[in-house]
Amino acid sequence: MDKVRDRSLSRPGAAPWAYVAAGIVVVVTYLVVPYEARYLLPVLVSASVVFAIAVGVTRNRPQSVLPWYLLAAGMAPYAAADTIWGLYQVRDAEVPFPGVADMLYLGSYLLFAVGLVTLARQQEGRLHWAGLLDAGIVTLGFGILSWALIVAPYLRSDLSAWPLAVSIAYPVTDLILLSVAARLVLTTGTRTPSFLLCVGWLVVLLAADGLYYGTLATTGTAMAENVSEVGWMVSSLLLGAAALHSSVAQPAQLAEDQERLPRRRLSILIGLILMGPLIVLADVGGIRDEPVNVTVIVGLMASLALLLVVRIAFLAQYAESRATEARTKALDLAASLREQEELQKQLSHQATHDPLTGLANRALLDERLKSALGRCSASFSAGLLMLDLDGFKDVNDTLGHLAGDELLVDVARRLTGRVREQDIVARLGGDEFALLVEGVDASTLRDYTMRILDTFNDAFILAHGHRVHVTTSIGALSITRPTTPAEALRDADIALYRAKTAGKNRAAFFESP
Repeated sequence: MDKVRDRSLSRPGAAPWAYVAAGIVVVVTYLVVPYEARYLLPVLVSASVVFAIAVGVTRNRPQSVLPWYLLAAGMAPYAAADTIWGLYQVRDAEVPFPGVADMLYLGSYLLFAVGLVTLARQQEGRLHWAGLLDAGIVTLGFGILSWALIVAPYLRSDLSAWPLAVSIAYPVTDLILLSVAARLVLTTGTRTPSFLLCVGWLVVLLAADGLYYGTLATTGTAMAENVSEVGWMVSSLLLGAAALHSSVAQPAQLAEDQERLPRRRLSILIGLILMGPLIVLADVGGIRDEPVNVTVIVGLMASLALLLVVRIAFLAQYAESRATEARTKALDLAASLREQEELQKQLSHQATHDPLTGLANRALLDERLKSALGRCSASFSAGLLMLDLDGFKDVNDTLGHLAGDELLVDVARRLTGRVREQDIVARLGGDEFALLVEGVDASTLRDYTMRILDTFNDAFILAHGHRVHVTTSIGALSITRPTTPAEALRDADIALYRAKTAGKNRAAFFESP
C-alpha cells in the first residue's frame, strides 16, 4: 500500500496537491498549537516556496524561467522577515517598527511585482490598451478604498515621518502588486491551472494584507491577526503549487478580444467607480471634514471617470470594427451566393443547351415538347420540324472541322433570327436541328416550314472569306392531339427521311397511315 502511495505522489500532477496538503497540515498546526514556537511555522511555509519554485522550474521547464526566479527571490526576503517576526514572537518581545523586517517585506513585494511584470511580458499575442485600461480602473478603484480605510487614518495619526512613510508604503506596494495582477488576469486568454493558482496566491495575499493593515490603521491594533497570518501562509502555498504544476510550462496567451467588455466586468468597473462617491457620501472615518483627503479621493474619481470614458471609446471602436467586419462578411457572403447562383445558372444552362451553338439541346427540347404535347387539343396545336443539313459532310472534308463548327454556329444564328421569340430552336447533334412551334395549325405550319427552308437560299460566309452554300431537308409534323415526345420525334424523323430520299433541299410533312 505504501508503494502505491509513493508512486501516486511521484506523478507530476500529484506534486502540487501533495505540497498544498502538507502545507495545510502546517497551517492547522499553527492554529491549534498553543506554544509560542508556532510563530516559526510561517517561516517553514515561506521558505518552502523557494524550494518549490526551484523544483518546479527544474522539473517542468517553463518557457521563461526568469519570472519564477524573481518570484523565488521575492520569497527569500519574505521568509527572512517571517523569521525575524517569529523570533520576536517566541520571545514575547515587541517587533521594532520600522525595522529590518519591514524593509524585507516591502522589498519582497517589489520583487513580486517585477516577477509578475516579467511574466506578463512573456505572454504571446498582441497586447491592447483596453486590457491595461481595465487594470488601471481596478487599481484606482481599490486605491480609493485603500486611501479611505488605510492611508487617511495613518495621516490623521500621531506617527512621525519615518514610521508614517513605512506604514503608507505597505498599501502602496499592495496597489502596485494589484495593478500587475489585474493586468495579468484581464488580458490573459488561456488560463491554465498554474495561472489560476498564481492568481489565487495574489488574491489571498492582498486580502490578508487588506484585513491586517485596514484594521491596524483604523483601530491601532491588527484585529483577527491569526486570520491574516493564515491567509499569508495559504497564499504562499498557492504560489509554490503554481510552480510545481506541470501546466506552468504552457506559454500564456493574450486574449484576442481584449476590447470586448463583458457585462460582469462592466458591472465590476462601474462598482469601483461608484466606490468613491459612496465613501464620501457615507463620510467614512469623517473624511468629509478633511479637505486634503476629499481632494485626493475626488482626484482619483476624476481619473477613474477619464479612464472609463477612454475605455468606452475603445469599446465603441471595437463595436464599429466588429460591425464593419460583419458587413464585410455579409457582402462576401452575398457575393458568394451570387457567384453560386450564377454558377448554378451556368451549370443548368450547360445541362440544357448545346455547348457549341448555345441552342437548346435534346433534354430541353424533350422537356418543352412534353409540356406542349400535353396541351394539344382541337383548340391548340403545335408543330415540330426536324432539319438535317445537306452537304455538311463535304464542308468538314474540304475545309476542316473548325469550318464545320463555324458553319453550325452560323446556321444556329440564322435560324434563331427567323423564328418567333416563343419558338424553340434546338441542336440534336451533328448537323441535325429541331424547331418546336406552338399555337400553329397545319396550314400555318406549312408556310412557316417553307420560310425556314428559304433561310438557306443565301450562302454562308465563313472565315477567310469562304462562301459555303448548304441547304437543308426538313421533316414537319403538325400535332393536334396529345402524344409522347418519343412518338412526335419519331414521326418528324420519318418525314425528314422522306424529304432526304426525295432529293434533299425540300420539306416533307408527316401523314398518318
